[in-house]
Amino acid sequence: MAESTRYLIMTLEEESFAIPITSLLEIAVPRAIQRDAKLSEIFEGKIDYRGKLIPVVNLKKILKLPGAVGGSMIVTKCGKGVVALLVDSAKELLETREAPVPLPPGVINSSLGYYAGVLRNRDELVLLLNEDGLLP
Repeated sequence: MAESTRYLIMTLEEESFAIPITSLLEIAVPRAIQRDAKLSEIFEGKIDYRGKLIPVVNLKKILKLPGAVGGSMIVTKCGKGVVALLVDSAKELLETREAPVPLPPGVINSSLGYYAGVLRNRDELVLLLNEDGLLP
């Protein structure tokens, strides 16, 4: 029998996205974001996270989605370190035994390393994010 895997489902402009729960460090409200003009446009600034400054990324800018900056902050660890992602909301945890389905060729530009596949959550399809591919 396949082992189950858990994912955090979050929303951006009413669309659902997920990351593996193993990448999640914390769900928080954005607070005391320090602006830094030296950072590229995808970054809203940086925050003090447990004594270290970490970048705060506006996930809508990376994924080229419209709308205001999200009201929830997801602190994750990835291959490039610890980063905070701004999203509209942390929606729910999904536990599934099904493996993510790869994206069909031609659906999304394959040169973008943002996505790792598609998950099913009840009647909804959820894009699984590749947290290591989000940062430049």
